[in-house]
Amino acid sequence: MAAHLGEQPDTVSVESEGSVSVESEDSMDETDSDQTTHKAAPQPYPPASTTFIELRHHPHSGILEPEFIFWDLPYDTTGFARNFEIHGSWIRDLVTDPSLSSSLILYPVKKFLHANGGITQIFDEINTGQTWWDIQEQLPYYPYLPHCFLPLHLWLDKGKVSSTVTMHPILLRPGFLPRAIQNGSGNRGAVLIGYMPRIVDPGDPDDPFGRFKRDIYHKILQKMLRSLEHISQEGEAVKCGDEIHHVFFPGIAIQSLDMEEAACACGTRAALADYPCTRCLVHKHQLHLVTKSFTLQTTKTMQSVYKQAINAHTKAASEDILKKNGLHKNTFWFIANSDPYIAHSYDLLHNDDSGKFGKHLFPLTIEVLEDLAKKGKYSQNMNMVPSWPNLNHFQSITTMEFSDAYACIRLIAGFHMISELQLNKLQEYLQEYKDYCKEVQELYGKVFNFSKQHALVHLTYDIIHKGSTINYDTLVGEGFQQEVKQAYHLTKFKKVEEQMTRIDENQEAIAHIGMAIDAYEKELKDRNAEAEEEKKAQHNTQAAQPQGHWKLGSPEKHTTGTKLKESNKGNMVFQNFHKNLLGFLRHIFPEGNLDSMPMKITPYKCIYISYQSLEDWSILQDIARCNPSFHNKPCYDYIIINTEPVSCGQLHFMFRCHLNTGPQDIAVIRRLKPSKWTPHTLWKNCHIYEEKDYGACHMIPTFDTRPRFYLNDLIDSDMFLRFGNCN
Repeated sequence: MAAHLGEQPDTVSVESEGSVSVESEDSMDETDSDQTTHKAAPQPYPPASTTFIELRHHPHSGILEPEFIFWDLPYDTTGFARNFEIHGSWIRDLVTDPSLSSSLILYPVKKFLHANGGITQIFDEINTGQTWWDIQEQLPYYPYLPHCFLPLHLWLDKGKVSSTVTMHPILLRPGFLPRAIQNGSGNRGAVLIGYMPRIVDPGDPDDPFGRFKRDIYHKILQKMLRSLEHISQEGEAVKCGDEIHHVFFPGIAIQSLDMEEAACACGTRAALADYPCTRCLVHKHQLHLVTKSFTLQTTKTMQSVYKQAINAHTKAASEDILKKNGLHKNTFWFIANSDPYIAHSYDLLHNDDSGKFGKHLFPLTIEVLEDLAKKGKYSQNMNMVPSWPNLNHFQSITTMEFSDAYACIRLIAGFHMISELQLNKLQEYLQEYKDYCKEVQELYGKVFNFSKQHALVHLTYDIIHKGSTINYDTLVGEGFQQEVKQAYHLTKFKKVEEQMTRIDENQEAIAHIGMAIDAYEKELKDRNAEAEEEKKAQHNTQAAQPQGHWKLGSPEKHTTGTKLKESNKGNMVFQNFHKNLLGFLRHIFPEGNLDSMPMKITPYKCIYISYQSLEDWSILQDIARCNPSFHNKPCYDYIIINTEPVSCGQLHFMFRCHLNTGPQDIAVIRRLKPSKWTPHTLWKNCHIYEEKDYGACHMIPTFDTRPRFYLNDLIDSDMFLRFGNCN
């Protein structure tokens, strides 16, 4: 099968399928009778057949009528970074920076997808979550002096800086900037506010020394965050970079912590308590119930419990009250809009990747394989899985600590943009997962009463209230651990925290200066380029030709069809190559005089294919290869063919044919057909193909005697959606 690469795949177009709209959900709060309200002229609403996104702004933003914004490229933004103390100076520096004024997110929004005659809410950035909306509702509203909540993101995790030393850096990120900025490094992203001393979890919730260490933990946090207490409650008036005055109320809306750190930060009584969860009152014997709801802990309810314990008549009665609620006193109670139980967020890294699957399900799988004497065969088969960009490939998978995700739940949880319909599908997968866990427990005696299993109860809540999980996954901050390690080795190895903080400040200041210079030089370059383009436009009236969605890479020497056949004897692809190529070109150009044309051909070994993601409509790129020796072994990738229904094939040869009418890019593909063969273990939405452009795909051999392949629709979120796993 030959494919003409000039045929572009279907994409979400700007006019019909890639639009965005903005509208106010609620009417503005009623104003005094002597105030005049000016309403903007309503804009035409898109037709019902159009697919678009609608943003419903919070009433305090002052946006009353719909406004429609269109895009079909990924959102991109840039900024600077400088290290400041946590108190007002760092926040003030961000909101007063003119270069960031257009990027500030000062109000929550509700985002809705209109498609196929239906409407569904979608969640991505922090400001699309319900938590910000609810906090903004509680703030005063004055049209002439906007009052805004500024969400902060607290990150704390331990990391080794040497074979014997572990450090606990504490970072704050500005949740009021787009995540492309706040999750970055050196561009107004995280700020280091200090290091937490090593406080070992005693394990025993009744250990007096353990409680003492928890008290020390919160006294340290109280000192670090002391400046937030006042301004979070009273607010602070600031003239922003856009010359508009606002009153800001900062608060810690998100905490990214592993389970051990979360128990300390939330002041709960560790994993051995009767109620070990940092967020709800679930008993330790009910942690396996991933679809059941439990009473949520809040600052208000926990403060009430703490007061009851203080007023108890005996110490034993006081301890009993605290133990039943898994509670210690908490620093965050005194910072407004910083409920630690709501702020603690679902963590893909520790709960999933190195949690449920890596520490529980996969080790159990290895035990079962050992009992069946199939462990070696499993490693052999896994070693035969074809390589793929960003996919770790292991030589001996059963001898290492594996950290993969568990299929559909992990993929949906990791979406950068997720809809209510997909959340409903997530609930279905959770129910299936619970049933499978029950079956595994009955067969193999595996008990699922552990905190990382229970964390799934809070996954949907977090997405609805704080946006997609990329906003609070601890993995975002793991890169900072490398900077901590580098700073440690620049110290004198005594009293290192103060030295490391100074090193970080110096490095961030240098980076800030360098980025300012780069921004200035880029501005000059853009001005010169714009002036040059204007000059060219005055002398060139020819319209620019659109670029294709692909680009061939790794070219080889020019050749001809006859030479290709001679140099590839025995290869079925090149039998009658010249004849088949002529027939294909005559089909594409029926009026062309191809017989008299010299057939000069340039082979290529890879192709870069751009496509529009079904996850968030951003433009992504796949690399597909047809290389006889890629890292010393053949690599002929599989691709999705843009047919109806979608089909799959394997790339065998790509080349550019130089014709008198212009170059033509052509690919030779071996088509795969759906197989009727059924494996011993047939899973939901299983796709199997056998031998007989949209983007590339990952095919895994079935490891039997016939050339059959499983389609790996779990390789990324786009493939997961493209093959109907959320329908």
